Amino acid sequence: MQLSDIDVLSNGVYVDDVPYDQLAYLRAHAPVFRQHVPDPDLPDHVWVVSKARDIQTVSLHPEIYSSQVNGVILRTQRTEEGKRTDVGNFINRDDPEHKRLRDLVSKGFTPRAVRTFEQHYRELAVTVVEKALARGSFDFVAEVSAELPLLAICELLGIPDADRNKVFGWSNVMLGLEDPEYAIPLSEVGKMIVELGGYVLALVEQRRDQPQGDILSNLATAPIDDRLTDDELVGFTLLLMVAGNETTRNNISHGLIALMEHPEQWQALRADPKRLLDNAVEEITRWATPVNYMARTALYDTELGGQQVRAGDRVAMMYASANRDEDLFPDGHVFDIERNGQRHLAFGTGRHFCLGAHLARIETKLVFAELLSRVERFHRTGPIERLRSSFIHGVKHLPVTAEPG
Repeated sequence: MQLSDIDVLSNGVYVDDVPYDQLAYLRAHAPVFRQHVPDPDLPDHVWVVSKARDIQTVSLHPEIYSSQVNGVILRTQRTEEGKRTDVGNFINRDDPEHKRLRDLVSKGFTPRAVRTFEQHYRELAVTVVEKALARGSFDFVAEVSAELPLLAICELLGIPDADRNKVFGWSNVMLGLEDPEYAIPLSEVGKMIVELGGYVLALVEQRRDQPQGDILSNLATAPIDDRLTDDELVGFTLLLMVAGNETTRNNISHGLIALMEHPEQWQALRADPKRLLDNAVEEITRWATPVNYMARTALYDTELGGQQVRAGDRVAMMYASANRDEDLFPDGHVFDIERNGQRHLAFGTGRHFCLGAHLARIETKLVFAELLSRVERFHRTGPIERLRSSFIHGVKHLPVTAEPG
């Protein structure tokens, strides 16, 4: 392998899984590497940051590396409707706007707040798992890993359960624009955002009249001076809809793939879930890394990892690489539920640390707790279909048969 062969950003590279071999080569030979990107949907050149230490540097210096300029996803084509909603999408904002928006919902995602829902989510997990297992053979993504996160985020936001399939469809399109199964013309994306916006604003109006204690009710009934504009409300809700279900869905899906590929660890978990399950959730999340990268834009000329980064340059923090960085995890290429893996960067770090990290951990744990108590082993009955995306480490379809235990 040579540096001229490296491409870890084009969307098509990820159809067969993350290019871990290329990322390992970069960590060893060019930890901050300016890649020419042949994918027309992405910028021409991007700095690829593959070591955990350099990713932490970028994350901890938002005054140098901006989320707001160009956003956190490397896309060249965007709708005007999408750009307008950026004002409410706080992962695409810098402080003080980022902090103002994030603070509006942060209390609803603290460990203490999420624990108040844990018993209810456990009941939902039982329902989801039992319904799927009754079928015997099923698509694990559609029937299990997508269901609990969807139900949970819809409840938190205040979206009726009957509309969760709308959220599922919107999420698939927003994060699957480069995948032929989900892609729609850019003009249709704009129309979809308008439709979504109308849906959100109608719900907000309902909650002003009849608040129900959910996030949309809190936003709708906030004091006049603290209320969000319509564009902010739509962008804010879109972020929570998509991030609140897509990443956990993929975390759970990759967790089952890993445990099917390591059946001895599945059996160890079944034998001693009380000791191993929390640890297994961290290892699943490290291994899965549902978000492959987050991007930033340099505001000033600076030095990073011995390279001169210029103002305006795009920088991609490769979490999928950091979570196998030999400096953090000497055998990071090995899936090991006994590992103390809490140093992983799957949730990011710094001011943009994932707001829903605790919720994702709870949901992943609850789903696997129910599966472990009911299933002796899983068998794949067809190919794993992965998302064509360098941004999201996505699993679209995972056909399985469950052998009852």
